[in-house]
Amino acid sequence: MKKLNLLFVALIGASALTFTSCTDECKDVVCENGGTCDEETGACDCPANFYGESCETECINGTYADGSCTCDAGYEGDACGTEEREKFLGTWSYTTGCAPGESFPSTLAVVSDNVVRITLSNLTSFNDNTAYAVIDGETFTIPAQSIVDEDGDTWNIEGTSTATLVSNSFNITISFSIGGSTSTCVLNYTK
Repeated sequence: MKKLNLLFVALIGASALTFTSCTDECKDVVCENGGTCDEETGACDCPANFYGESCETECINGTYADGSCTCDAGYEGDACGTEEREKFLGTWSYTTGCAPGESFPSTLAVVSDNVVRITLSNLTSFNDNTAYAVIDGETFTIPAQSIVDEDGDTWNIEGTSTATLVSNSFNITISFSIGGSTSTCVLNYTK
């Protein structure tokens, strides 16, 4: 009888050990956005372009791989949710050595069908049609283009330097030509 009791106690102990070592790692885990819980680790396996402990963050305008989001052109931030051009948008004024002592208004605005472009109004200081610039991170360039001023005169313009945003200001050198005459001016923008 002692042997039977001892055997019974050993079986109960082995069963208890077996049942207590079998835990549900996913019991309290909630994976969002279609993620699934790994039964062995209790960690969420996230679908493409989602990441975070619960797959709560989406790499919106880019591709998530190897622990980070690689943003598409024109976007920045941890989840690529911010347009790079946002920091340039708004009402600015500029001064230039080509018209000493004067200040000119200029509005920088979005181009609706191109996330890497902005428009710049009044670039010639003669109320011209809007020119455009191409954004790349903290900088932009103004490619060669023709714009028309309020008198109907056509100006050929081109940025000959890159504008780099520092706080709320930037400088850009522009080459202007109209009617066979060419000038190069540095425009000093402030917000």
